Amino acid sequence: MSFFFKWLALSGKIVGLYREEHLEIPYEALREALINALCHRNYEQYNICIGIAIYDDRIEIESPGKFPPQITPENIKQEHGSFPHNPIMADFLFKTTFLESWGSGARRIIDTCKAQGLPEPTWEERTGYVVLILNRPSKETLERIGSTQVGPKFDLGSTQVRLLVEMSPEGYLSVPEMMNCLGIKSRKNFRENYLNPAIRAGAVEAKYPDSPFHPKQRYKLTKAASLWKQNQ
Repeated sequence: MSFFFKWLALSGKIVGLYREEHLEIPYEALREALINALCHRNYEQYNICIGIAIYDDRIEIESPGKFPPQITPENIKQEHGSFPHNPIMADFLFKTTFLESWGSGARRIIDTCKAQGLPEPTWEERTGYVVLILNRPSKETLERIGSTQVGPKFDLGSTQVRLLVEMSPEGYLSVPEMMNCLGIKSRKNFRENYLNPAIRAGAVEAKYPDSPFHPKQRYKLTKAASLWKQNQ
């Protein structure tokens, strides 16, 4: 879900005293799709995994395995019973309330997408995978509802870089000042595991980039990192 929140657009409107925010694909549909993939995947194929792909016009969630004999890409959209590949996993997810009721996931995905004005999702069976395809709204629709990108399109790369961005105030800071923000004592540790990776990731920039050892060298967050931080 964090991956979706990072890369999908977010829109919002004021309802009463509060602002309601919505992902371009309903949160409930994405959550249900991931839980179904976790529940019904073929775990005997241990060397492959669930996949998420985000394209300009659609999202594809693929789960290793195939439909049970009773289910097809066509009749999955109709009311049907539950035929889990992994009954123990399904029972556990149901008892821990991740699954609301057996056999209702596909219908819930369809209904939440329709309620948000999106085309009906589809299912396909490809070699070794069951694939759910969720259609994204057009760019014109996103502009009309005033959506915003949740996160910048760059990867912070590591927990240390993320921490550095989260803890650093705006404006230029010296190395000792940045270390103090993080509570780090070792300059070598800070440079190797925090500062240098943050520069490579495009999250931090130097005041004198052509003179790394300038006596007055300072560092600050890039615009992309500041935008990412604001949206967290």
